[in-house]
Amino acid sequence: MSTGKNSKNYIVTVDQEKIEPDLAEGTVINFDPLNRAGKKGGFYLTDEGELHIDNEDVMEAHKMAINKYPYDDAIKMIQLPFEEGEKVHQFSENSFRLYGLPAPQKGHVVGVIGRNGIGKSLSFGILSGDVKPNLGRYGEDIDWNKILERYRGTDLQTQFKKLSRDEVEASVKPQQVEQIPEKYSGDVREFLEDSGSDTERLIEALDLENLMDRNLDELSGGELQRVAIASTLLEEADLYMFDEPSSFLDVKQRLKAGREIRRLGEERLTMVIDHDLATLDLVSDNVNIFFGEAGSYGMVSDSFSAREGINSYLEGYLPNENIRFRPEEISFDRTKRSSVENNNEVLSFGSMQKSFGEDGFSLETPEGSIHEEEILGVFGENGLGKTVFAKMLAGAIEPEEGEAPDASISYKPQYLEAQDATVKEALSAHANPDSKRFENRIGEPLDLEELFEQNLQELSGGELQRVGIAVTLSRDADLYLLDEPSAFLDVESRVSLAKTLKRYSRKTEKPMMVIDHDLMMMDYISDRGIVFTGEPGEKGSATEILRIDEAMNRFLKEVDLTYRKDPETNRPRANKPGSQKDQEQRAKDEYYEQ
Repeated sequence: MSTGKNSKNYIVTVDQEKIEPDLAEGTVINFDPLNRAGKKGGFYLTDEGELHIDNEDVMEAHKMAINKYPYDDAIKMIQLPFEEGEKVHQFSENSFRLYGLPAPQKGHVVGVIGRNGIGKSLSFGILSGDVKPNLGRYGEDIDWNKILERYRGTDLQTQFKKLSRDEVEASVKPQQVEQIPEKYSGDVREFLEDSGSDTERLIEALDLENLMDRNLDELSGGELQRVAIASTLLEEADLYMFDEPSSFLDVKQRLKAGREIRRLGEERLTMVIDHDLATLDLVSDNVNIFFGEAGSYGMVSDSFSAREGINSYLEGYLPNENIRFRPEEISFDRTKRSSVENNNEVLSFGSMQKSFGEDGFSLETPEGSIHEEEILGVFGENGLGKTVFAKMLAGAIEPEEGEAPDASISYKPQYLEAQDATVKEALSAHANPDSKRFENRIGEPLDLEELFEQNLQELSGGELQRVGIAVTLSRDADLYLLDEPSAFLDVESRVSLAKTLKRYSRKTEKPMMVIDHDLMMMDYISDRGIVFTGEPGEKGSATEILRIDEAMNRFLKEVDLTYRKDPETNRPRANKPGSQKDQEQRAKDEYYEQ
């Protein structure tokens, strides 16, 4: 393969689980241009029945051979957006490879943003010492001298020198906090006291007082996340890494965690991966962008300021490198809000009350009505009854006072259970997934086709979420009710979801109610809003249905956070607490600046 400046650089990745040796022999191998010419270096089968090709011999003409294989996405041939440069790590032949790394910076919190599956967590593993980089020479134990020579004179030189001497103490908050109870037993107090000093201050700062005597396996996802953040902060280390700390947390909890991460970053090397742009706005000083092809390769941009980095990511363009890594920008230009009050009413509900035991949680909600094409946003901290309200509307919980509306409601719960069935089988129970209507409205926007033949129990959290949303929208209903649909989704998937929901509601004239903590998405989709207030875990109540600007302002004031619109991208941005803009908006009681 030529590596000239103007040449096209291709890589091939193969999903060996989808390769049938006989089929591959009769298609890919037989039609390979090098094989047909009697040359070496084309596609071949190993003794184990795996399909391989030497990277340096990949050429554009191989596309024809790959296209002969009938299973989509089993073999991917990808043109790199620019000269590939030097690999940091590759797992095996024709597998994922990573180009570049973000560099920790003293006195600065380094944010990392990018799609799922392009090496963000892998980069944390390398920088923390859990994964030794092989420089693309998979199967070899690369001598540290070669690694040090590679990074001589770069921002990463010091980090790799320390790694080579086993001098890096890293404290890493894992992405999948739900696995913590599988590795550790006992209660929260024991778990945190084993982590380090300063425990009492962090317990108060992260609202953990009521969790201290509970066992780890009894905690919810949000509770586990806060405990994991506290544990990471408490450890004595010289590098701290937080992988998706906003997951499962409400806006107020994200703010509190963000303050502690920023406090830490003033003194220690600190890095954060997150899909919530508001979280990155709050905690990051600088940002590195990851881009590439999920499961195939990942590349890392130069360092930007937080605002510049997030805006460049949304634009899909790196000005310093003159690289466009996404054909279209992610836009926040909203279509005109629907004048829903003038639309036909679809359903109404009366005031409702629910309590769980004499000393348990209690909830009161007022009456309201929902109209055609309306998307009603539901805002509030965790533990104030949003999900209880949704379940009462859907008929899953019976209120003590009031009645659920006499309507057909399709409900996507907060937590999804994966049954033993393929994605296509699950969808077929409610719709024809092969129809053009399904493809245009649901399948293509949620990128489902590649998942059709996979078992639900084998899907990632993000994949299962997309399927759950699709199943919900596939049902014939008067109202579509979605509880935290953005969970586990990356930024691009969240934006695609927001546009899908809005488009679906307008096309079908069906209303939706959406509960979520991603304010970027909620700002984009919501026509009106409801705000839940009260004491988490004790009592909750809801406002009447408000105009969306009133609802956002009310909610942000409740959580003590100000937002403004970015002048370049029109995205809602969280102000850093105490900043000049933050103080100005608070003085005007304008927590949501339009």
